[in-house]
Amino acid sequence: MKTKRLKLKRWASVAIYLYLVSIIVISMIFVGDLLNKNYGEPYNISYILKNFIDNDIPVINYKEEIIIKPYTTENINIDIDFYDKDSDESTQQKSLILYENTYMPNTGILYSSDEQFEVVATLDGTITKLSTDELLGTVIEITHSSSLITTYYSVDNINVKEGQTIKKGDIIGTSGKNNISSTSDNMLLFEVSLNGNNIDPKKYYETKLEDLN
Repeated sequence: MKTKRLKLKRWASVAIYLYLVSIIVISMIFVGDLLNKNYGEPYNISYILKNFIDNDIPVINYKEEIIIKPYTTENINIDIDFYDKDSDESTQQKSLILYENTYMPNTGILYSSDEQFEVVATLDGTITKLSTDELLGTVIEITHSSSLITTYYSVDNINVKEGQTIKKGDIIGTSGKNNISSTSDNMLLFEVSLNGNNIDPKKYYETKLEDLN
């Protein structure tokens, strides 16, 4: 004797599917409201629902952002340029930092000015480090992406805090003193790290972010 199998009608299957989807959607909305009440921040879950229903994964597009210099004032001098291992010997010698009878290759560009100048973020990012160095003064590190970090040394009048999100052109402080160079009281050592390697900041300026990535 054959056992008779029960089959759901098509409309019943659709009804059950829609019922399950509605339960999941209502649960997500409930969790979002709960997070808002507990943490006081708006949690937008619309993109989660969109991915669930449409299976449409959002793609991150790099904007055609032009990277700017870490200052906006004119009459900024380059005291010591970036040390490039591929440049000629004469240029390399001018890119060495002398401190206590020891020469060190400059991993960034050391700027100076006769007057104090504002130091600005070269690109959108997050302040990931705020510390003090005995030789170079206050250090501000900004992470722009997983591969791009900029570091600002000898900054005075700090205008940011660790963990803060900033925009390109935001003032993060002013030029200050350091104990390596005494040519001016208004100095800024600026470094750019791409994929863990220091690169010449001059090649970094006026470059599109999408080209770096």
